Parts: sequence; C-alpha cells; structure tokens
Amino acid sequence: MDITWSAIGKLLLAGLGTYVLLPAILILRDYILWKLVNTFILNEKLRRKVKSLAIFMQLWNENYAKDVKINSENNKTTYFVGGEELTSEEFKSYREKEDKLKSQIEEAQLYIKRKSNFLNWLLKHYKQDATNPINDWLQYDTDRLNKNNVESNS
Repeated sequence: MDITWSAIGKLLLAGLGTYVLLPAILILRDYILWKLVNTFILNEKLRRKVKSLAIFMQLWNENYAKDVKINSENNKTTYFVGGEELTSEEFKSYREKEDKLKSQIEEAQLYIKRKSNFLNWLLKHYKQDATNPINDWLQYDTDRLNKNNVESNS
C-alpha cells in the first residue's frame, strides 16, 4: 500500500476542516445570529411593549372585567357596571375608554406575537436550544405588578 504525502495532507486538511474550522464557523454563525436577535427582536422597544401589555391587562382586569347590565323599563335605560349605576354619559365614557384599552391590548399583543413567532422560527431554523424569553418577560412583569398591588393594598 502506497501512502503519499499528498494523501496525508488531504487527511490532515479534512480533519482540520471537520474538527476545527466547521465548529468555529458554526460558533461564529450563532454569535452573529444572537447579536442580530438582540438588536432587532429582543430590543428595548419589545421590552416596553411587554411592560405596557402587562399594565394594560392589569387595568383591564381592575376596571373593565366587570359585569355590565343595561336595563330598559318604561322608556328609561339604566346602566350598571359592577353593580354601580352609571348615567348614560358616564356609561358612554366607560365604553369609549374600554374600547381604547382593548385596541391598545390588541395592538401590543399583535406586535409581541409577531416578534415571538419570528424568534421561534429563527430558533427552530438554526437549531438553537434556547427558549423564547418573551413569555417569561410578560409573566415577570405581570407578577411584579400583582405583587406591588398586593403590597399597596395592605
């Protein structure tokens, strides 16, 4: 069997490429990927949207997740929100504020969901073992707001 310097050189280059260069390229690819993710997805704007959504959800639960009843008797309409009677102007104002808050919640949820879905796609496509932190951010902010409310009510 003839072993030439050329065959030994090819074997060394194949080993160098497989065990040194390819892992180094993959590490560089992952580093660049996470720099881009942190710059364009997990940025301060998304963090503010997550905090806003937590605040909006808390406001919704405190002010608008109440039982609403409208009674019409003898050509007179009465409005009740959470058992409290409101005038028609107060009820109209209540509904306008409710609709505005609902649209803010929907807009924030849409933005967060779009970013989250794109991040999930990137993590899956590039076979990253990391988890999507966006839901953790929302849970943290919600828990923090709830804790502050409990402390302020005590």
